Amino acid sequence: MESLSCILPSDIMVKILASLPARSLVRFRCVSKSWRSLLSEPYFLTMWMNRSGTTLLVVPLEWGNRDQCSLVFENVSIGVKKLKLPFGNRWFSLSVVGSSGDGALICLTGLSYVRRHESKQAVILWSPYTGKIKALGNEGCVQCRRWPVCTESLVQGYNSACCNRYVVHGFGYEPNARDYKVVRITYSYGDVRQVYTLVRSWHVEVYSLGRDTWKSLGRPNFTWTVRGNSRAFVNGSVHWLAAPYANACYSSIVAFNMKEESFGDFIWLPRSEDLLQFSLNPRGNATLSVSCGSLALIAFGKWNREECGIWVMKEYGVAESWTKQHHIVLPMGPVRAVLGLTGRGKMLLRMVDEKLVCCDVEDKQMNEVGIQGGSPDSSFDVIDLGGADPTLRNQAGGRSMLTITNLQ
Repeated sequence: MESLSCILPSDIMVKILASLPARSLVRFRCVSKSWRSLLSEPYFLTMWMNRSGTTLLVVPLEWGNRDQCSLVFENVSIGVKKLKLPFGNRWFSLSVVGSSGDGALICLTGLSYVRRHESKQAVILWSPYTGKIKALGNEGCVQCRRWPVCTESLVQGYNSACCNRYVVHGFGYEPNARDYKVVRITYSYGDVRQVYTLVRSWHVEVYSLGRDTWKSLGRPNFTWTVRGNSRAFVNGSVHWLAAPYANACYSSIVAFNMKEESFGDFIWLPRSEDLLQFSLNPRGNATLSVSCGSLALIAFGKWNREECGIWVMKEYGVAESWTKQHHIVLPMGPVRAVLGLTGRGKMLLRMVDEKLVCCDVEDKQMNEVGIQGGSPDSSFDVIDLGGADPTLRNQAGGRSMLTITNLQ
């Protein structure tokens, strides 16, 4: 940079570097010590991530489609990049739970085959920067009348009509202890489910990466039903939509605080009159996400499935602060699943034809990103990694959180 300082002011040079793709920055770290130091500075990395666009990790639900795992960059100069998963053939189905803000640590769940109609589900911590993985097993088997299992129901954490239990997860960071944690809630029907059998939450566990142990919390202090892996980590807690019983409409939010390792008070949804035209049925695609650091609710119309509303909780925990931020009519047809909001205000949608679409909630523009799934059971899951490109850290140097047993 010294040789260029006489041509361009340093602040202009920094802005130019911050607009470059990650692969160029990796090469430029070798130019000089001063460039390497600059490109490692937190303020520069923050500037670069704010300018570089969104990075989406696309994970196939079925292991037979593992070659379809991709990184999708919002920055059109980079596009789509294939990503090799270092998991071997141990799990036949995967789903994403969450990730650290910089993409250095990703939490997934995976199903492994035991025998006909039985499988086990594990939590997988993966550092793409180093390729290290850590599998956290789950005791007991899931029995399923389908062959081999109903992939979407189990991996995505939804109650199924043919399985004897299902599991939901949440992932988050506890800054005081500098520790990543995973919470797991197991719902059980007892034996393989019969029609109209009640589902009950019967076991809660929390895993600490710093302690490298699972801690049993026993039965939760509520009987409500939650579904799906949490994609809403806000205010130190992971959140799920909750219903009073299986197949009932959602009416509140359950929150688990990572610091206290306990469930807090229920959080109520927007007033019912504000939601009259929107569906809160468990299969109606309602979901929780995060918008600019605040809890957000996404719901679709009862009669028009191409109509979508987004509410944001302006003051955490205060039901009266729910504010409807967006009302969108999707021009590309009905949606199969909402995969959340990115940090840049894009809504991720899996359409009925299994295409991945990004919808800008401000200008209502929708764009296909070049990802095509198969059937619902062999489609994909997506998570926002911010502006990071985790495939480049091995070249640039970096550490893996999975090698640290005590983060304090």
